[in-house]
Amino acid sequence: MEKNTSRKIKHFLSQKKAKLGLVLFAFIFFSAISANFIANDQPIFLLRKLNSTNELKFYFPALINYTPSDYTLTDAFIVDYQKLEEDDRINKNLHWSIKPIIKWHPETQTDLILAKPSKEHLLGTDNLGRDIFSRLLYGSRLSLSFGISLWLISYIIGAFIGSMQGYFLGIFDFILERLKELSSIIPMLTMVILVTAVTKSQSFWIILFLVLIFGWMGIASQIRAAVLTIKTREFCEAAKALGASNLKILVKHILPNSLTPLITLSPFAIEGGVSLLAALDYLGFGLPPPTPSLGELMAQGRDNIQNAPWLLISPVLTILCILVSISLIGQALREAFDPKMNS
Repeated sequence: MEKNTSRKIKHFLSQKKAKLGLVLFAFIFFSAISANFIANDQPIFLLRKLNSTNELKFYFPALINYTPSDYTLTDAFIVDYQKLEEDDRINKNLHWSIKPIIKWHPETQTDLILAKPSKEHLLGTDNLGRDIFSRLLYGSRLSLSFGISLWLISYIIGAFIGSMQGYFLGIFDFILERLKELSSIIPMLTMVILVTAVTKSQSFWIILFLVLIFGWMGIASQIRAAVLTIKTREFCEAAKALGASNLKILVKHILPNSLTPLITLSPFAIEGGVSLLAALDYLGFGLPPPTPSLGELMAQGRDNIQNAPWLLISPVLTILCILVSISLIGQALREAFDPKMNS
């Protein structure tokens, strides 16, 4: 089995579409998780020494939210790092910092409304003067976080329930199959829109919870079908004859041989999560403002397509790159791991 798995992994990595998808996805993923260090109005690292105390202090504003009291400021409610630097220069305090490449936070508003791409704003600004490049970075991070969280949680739940259904059958399996049939009547997107519209709750975790209510059912059906096939195989019957418990047969013999659906469908589950959040944000039922999101930028681009086309082009290209990279990885995984594709 280990040799077979190793052969499949080598086959996956040898494909051009797998290499292209992995490189593109890795670039987007690491750029997104490093958003605080790439685009921010706060320094990555700050070294400061006051002449009055002669005490050297280190700060990491991009990672830690400091209060004015941490900088011995008594006349401010929030820390303005640009003003802090100017005051330290006037007072001749030691002030040295490492700043992000892009000096704009995604929620920072400027007077440049719908500005064209320039050196100051690489991709221009939106309808509130916020930097589009910064909002794309943070929006990509939210989209990937949603997609990956949905994939992990739904697949863990689905794999557990599907394996229980396929192995034990009975009334438990009957009830869940009827529940799946019922859920197929209700489109997931419509259900999420309806609940968020009624409750006025649009937080990341509430939307994720609503999607998870039915999100596990697809993979559960796939695992159920795989378990139904594998549990009748000779090695499972032999394990039963030797007195192995149901749990041991499931964990040691059945689940390791049922991983093909989990592996081959995982990229498409992430892709679906990213697309779903973008659609909800685009329709106005996703994350609340001023949260940066790809769907919200596309909605702005739709409303300003004639006088600011760059506002639509950049989020569309970003989400297209994310989906294409994940799709390429998914196709390569299917070709390498799915027996039907191999045959």
